[in-house]
Amino acid sequence: MTTEEMKAIIDHLVHHSDYRIGMVFDFTTVCNAMANRPREYCPGVLLTMVEVRIVMEITEHPGITASELCKSSKRTRSAMSQIIKKLKQKNMIYSESSNEHHKRILLFPTDEGMGLRNHIVESKEGDKNKVFTRLLEKGCSKEELENFYKVMKIYTRLMIEEPNTGWDYLIPKS
Repeated sequence: MTTEEMKAIIDHLVHHSDYRIGMVFDFTTVCNAMANRPREYCPGVLLTMVEVRIVMEITEHPGITASELCKSSKRTRSAMSQIIKKLKQKNMIYSESSNEHHKRILLFPTDEGMGLRNHIVESKEGDKNKVFTRLLEKGCSKEELENFYKVMKIYTRLMIEEPNTGWDYLIPKS
């Protein structure tokens, strides 16, 4: 791609950036609300999507620490502490001191946590199929969906590596 072609694309994107900033804001707001809304993942178990992701991480890596979960989930220690406390209260996980380092606390799934994991793994394919079916019905092509995920992956990595490249960076400061 030539410098002129890249400039033309950037000019086009910047020209429409106000509208697109709103779209990104709306999308992230809806995703955040969904991630934090409790729902019944299996009979009698109300959890948020965030809590489920943490339980799944613990079932996949028994003995993981809170610090390791913070890194993998990009959450603060305070936020992770609150999530762990809730998951213990809901009997999804438990903690033990490490035999080698007694100050190091290791996290493990309970039987209920493993049951949740098994239920999610068994029902996951059907849920994915529903989402993709609806997106295809609404007019998205396979190529558009692949491109969406490609951009989302790269943009997320970019925001983590270079925080000043976020959409808010495009908004003029008063």
